[in-house]
Amino acid sequence: MTTAAATHGSVIALGKPGDSLLTVVIVAVVVLLLLFLLLRHVIRKQGGWRRFRRGVGRELALTRRAFGEPLRAYRRHRRGVRALARQLSDPRGGLLVRRLLDAAAAALTDAPGAVPHAVRTEPGLAAVQIAARPLPEPPAPWETSDEPGPQRWELALTEEDALPQGRPRAGAHLRPLPVAVGMADDACVHLDLAAGPRLITVEGDIAARTRLLQALAAQLDRPGSGASVTVTDGVHPQHRGERLDTVLRELEETAEEHGETEGAGEFDESGRAATTVLVCAAPSPEQARRLSALAASGTAVCLADGRVAGHSWALRVDARGRVAAPELGLDADSAPLGRAVAAAVRADRRRLRRESAPRRGTPAPQRPRTRELRETPSLEETEILQEGLPDPDRPVTDPTRTTSGSDLLAEPTSATTREHTTAASSGTRED
Repeated sequence: MTTAAATHGSVIALGKPGDSLLTVVIVAVVVLLLLFLLLRHVIRKQGGWRRFRRGVGRELALTRRAFGEPLRAYRRHRRGVRALARQLSDPRGGLLVRRLLDAAAAALTDAPGAVPHAVRTEPGLAAVQIAARPLPEPPAPWETSDEPGPQRWELALTEEDALPQGRPRAGAHLRPLPVAVGMADDACVHLDLAAGPRLITVEGDIAARTRLLQALAAQLDRPGSGASVTVTDGVHPQHRGERLDTVLRELEETAEEHGETEGAGEFDESGRAATTVLVCAAPSPEQARRLSALAASGTAVCLADGRVAGHSWALRVDARGRVAAPELGLDADSAPLGRAVAAAVRADRRRLRRESAPRRGTPAPQRPRTRELRETPSLEETEILQEGLPDPDRPVTDPTRTTSGSDLLAEPTSATTREHTTAASSGTRED
């Protein structure tokens, strides 16, 4: 009996299965009721349901835009690379830009002080930006742009044949020297480096301005650009050029030999005179004074990395590649420019390879049996123009070898350590 009583005393009483489910339901209803009361209190503080819905929709839109901006920026970058590469790879594109500048300059003969200095090209339309006060009335087939922005003349590309054959105006000693600087919306922006003081400085973010300077130098070094480019030491870590003092001394001696210093860049009868372009980095105050003198005399067009004292055009670039020069009405995205110029240079080399290849039926030239030690490498072996870092498997070349301006588009292996003052300004500067 004792054992039975103990056994009955140790039995645990269990509730019915429906009791636990009912407890869960009651707790859930209480929690939902509390959440509803809390939400109602918050909505009343926000000003009602309507304002609350608008605020939530606005926050959702901002969140969606913030998460989608990187993808949209990437797509804009790719579109810019394709548009610039298509423009720069087509030889007719460069001829069109020069023809527009020449035609606009010829139409502005009777407007003293008016200078066409930039061109915007987009599918079916071209526009020439003109520095003038006030803007003259355009002759046919030009039209005045009604859109906000810098003052310009527009031309439908279907009426390109109606343009007269432009001739340089009196006093225009240098031929147009246009280079692409970036994209503005869907338009390719070109700047005529010979239209102003011929001393152009690239300022702002160190990495971005280095890429822009290299892209400008590579464009000027392409066949048919009308420029003879000299790149000095310090512009690119993989390029060992001449010292800036040496190049300046040679240009000054050449100017003295010609007597009139502007003879180096004048047009000849065929219109094919090459303009001397000097690309340098961080000139000293004395070197900057000599650069300004050479640019003012028309002996050379000077591109400088960093701020330079003197009368110049200043292109300021931020870390995202946005290049601006308010006094020129310039605001463009230069980030796609490097890859587009690289693609254009590769297209030039393929075109040169096709032109140099023997035609069918033409006997191929016999190669000498003795292999010389100094054998000319092929274009594939000498090509160092890359979109990324240099190929580690490529053999190291002689550091004293002089490379062309297009080779400067190779990305540097390390960030440059030069620190320059990057305050943007244009006009006369003093140290």
